[in-house]
Amino acid sequence: MVTPPANEEEIPKRLDKETINQFPLIRFQGSIKVAENSKAFHRYAAKLRKQRVLGFDIECKPNFRRGPNNPPALLQLATSDQAFLFRLYPVMKLGPLAEILENPDIIKTGVAVKDDLQNLNKIEEVKPAGFEDLAQLAQSLKIEQTGLRNLTAIFFRHRLSKSAQLSNWQKRPLTSSQINYAATDAWISRELYLIMKARLKRLA
Repeated sequence: MVTPPANEEEIPKRLDKETINQFPLIRFQGSIKVAENSKAFHRYAAKLRKQRVLGFDIECKPNFRRGPNNPPALLQLATSDQAFLFRLYPVMKLGPLAEILENPDIIKTGVAVKDDLQNLNKIEEVKPAGFEDLAQLAQSLKIEQTGLRNLTAIFFRHRLSKSAQLSNWQKRPLTSSQINYAATDAWISRELYLIMKARLKRLA
């Protein structure tokens, strides 16, 4: 795991691409579970219901032609040391995940959360609660760059790989690169949320 800068240390408002590219890659080092069926969905969801803060993200098969985006193929939820990847394609059901997404007592955090939730509605209509967008927290800290890669560089001085971002997320099985990418994105979202909330609390 990486160590964030000291609490009182000044953080930059923005970083240029060249600086970010010099940072070492960051990768989730915890346990990764891939849920492919209803039994796994229920087993992992039972664990996640006990958590208070979860990193959140989704992945869709990219659409390189004009037209509507593909529905989500993967939903990721991560704790401090475990990442759970729920395959939504081809079943196209949220099952027990809907309860977690609608629970106001479980914080789910990521970037562009509103867009992700709109996309999830293509699968199943939910009434989301307990979501926090990292971009809004970053803006509260006067940070000008609010993307996940930029925030990772600003707070952890590491580089987030985006090599698997435009890969086929409907692919079976997922490649190790896809699995690591999906787990890392969800996990780092949680870590960023915690460090930014801590800084905002001290500024209050």
